[in-house]
Amino acid sequence: MPSPLNAHRARRGVTLLEVVIATGCLVLLLGAIGTVAQRGRAAAEAGVSASALSGKAQRLVDGIASELMNASSASLPLSPAAGRAAGQVDYRTVEGFDVVQGEIDEGPLRRIGRIPSPEDPNDGLDNDGDGLVDEGNVVLVLDTAATPACELVLASGVTEVLEGEIAGNNVDDNGNGLVDEGGLSLQWQNGGTSVVIRATLGARGPGGDVLLRTVVTTVHLRN
Repeated sequence: MPSPLNAHRARRGVTLLEVVIATGCLVLLLGAIGTVAQRGRAAAEAGVSASALSGKAQRLVDGIASELMNASSASLPLSPAAGRAAGQVDYRTVEGFDVVQGEIDEGPLRRIGRIPSPEDPNDGLDNDGDGLVDEGNVVLVLDTAATPACELVLASGVTEVLEGEIAGNNVDDNGNGLVDEGGLSLQWQNGGTSVVIRATLGARGPGGDVLLRTVVTTVHLRN
């Protein structure tokens, strides 16, 4: 028969064991909560980054559409060959109508196109370490004859080819009817009275992965 002292020690041992077990469970629970919170925070940050990139891509195509809406269809170059898209376009905007001559008054020759990024020249390398290779800028040149040229950067981080496309293989990899189209692609339709604008923008996400967002819109020329 155990003495009262031994019984007291046994009861004390059980109590300490329960404390250790409870502490261990609490640590595991807090760790699980921390993991869930961290994943939730990462997902929220990724969502914010993706949303910002989508907005940037949408603003780009909307800006191009707004610019081309006032272009003279007669000033547009010939449509690219079937299954191809242009990476830039030269055009003139309509600035009025000459009643005496019965002709449209056009402004200076303008240009919208994608050019290599100064920080990441077109050499097949990720020179600026942003996870994108040979990304470029889309610029608007207000007067191609002006010296020096006045260029407005409409967007940066425009990919070399459109999302899903593989450069230079002469195949329609992404199934949109175009072959080897660039990160900015302009496709004439309806006899040159409308232009389909496609653009893919990329950026490094908060987790280090590369995010891509592609936006497509069609603009109908007024003139």
